[in-house]
Amino acid sequence: MQNLGSCRLGQSPDEMISLTTRQEISNSALMMTKQSSKKLEIISKNLEPSIYNQSDFVDAIKNLALNGRRAQIRILVSDIESIINVNHRLLSLCSKLPSFIKIRKISPEYKNFNKALLIADRIGYIYRENASRYEGSVNFNSPRYCKNYLNLFEEMWEMALLDRNLRRLNV
Repeated sequence: MQNLGSCRLGQSPDEMISLTTRQEISNSALMMTKQSSKKLEIISKNLEPSIYNQSDFVDAIKNLALNGRRAQIRILVSDIESIINVNHRLLSLCSKLPSFIKIRKISPEYKNFNKALLIADRIGYIYRENASRYEGSVNFNSPRYCKNYLNLFEEMWEMALLDRNLRRLNV
């Protein structure tokens, strides 16, 4: 098994690494985002603050958005209200960089969807079968799995809603 600290997006062997703690998930998300150069897709129930509302992670998102003209960050969430109530840093960043960072609400057709996913540059992923648990897998070089996850993401994105609370942030 490869050491997580030595993983490089698109360069490491195509190897799935099991994650079992919140800290491993958080570290993997930060590493993958820092190494990403073009695209990042996230599906999360409430953009878990312990992972996605950390200053290092928000800085990595900001750097990705500002360092690439074609950077695209898309986020799907199901519980917009909880994100607004915790004053989530990603929402603030989204309102400052709306050309690069888009957030939509998962449509009612996917109300029972209970998985968490992060896809970086269409080649690396973090996947959790149960979004309520911090157990999952990460792979820094798996275009085959990413293609399947991206198909799911695109389907959900096309059906997703622009929540009125999010529109207010962009005014």
